[in-house]
Amino acid sequence: MSHQKAIFKPVYGGAHTQILTESLLEPKRLDLALSISPVTLQEYIPGTNIRSYVIGNSVYTAEIRSTSLDFREDSNAELIPVELSLELQQKCREIASSLYLEWTAIDWRLAPTGEYVFLEANPSPMFIYFEPQTGFPITQQLVQLLMS
Repeated sequence: MSHQKAIFKPVYGGAHTQILTESLLEPKRLDLALSISPVTLQEYIPGTNIRSYVIGNSVYTAEIRSTSLDFREDSNAELIPVELSLELQQKCREIASSLYLEWTAIDWRLAPTGEYVFLEANPSPMFIYFEPQTGFPITQQLVQLLMS
């Protein structure tokens, strides 16, 4: 490995992110994981998880406060609505547009330096968990998008 710390994330739904260990790269285990779906291996980026939902031209963003590497494993995770700069909101729209997506969730890491590091744009993101905690009108926006 060229990075001191990396993550291992199977792409299929529900799979959780883990710190990459030698055991995850054992040939039999890796073959099994890859027989189910692709796997993302990437440098671990310290910082805060940020998720931006893009629905048409609307952008809703939340900070995900969690002590777990994968917040989905943390029943105490907090979702705090935040306002991205206009520049970052426009970047969200550009990412969605470049992927031909009218609807996506973009995951960022807010590094200790203050830099937003793009991680991924999910074309089929979960949102039911986010809606009640943030007050984001995601369902309403999706219905409007589908009816337009």
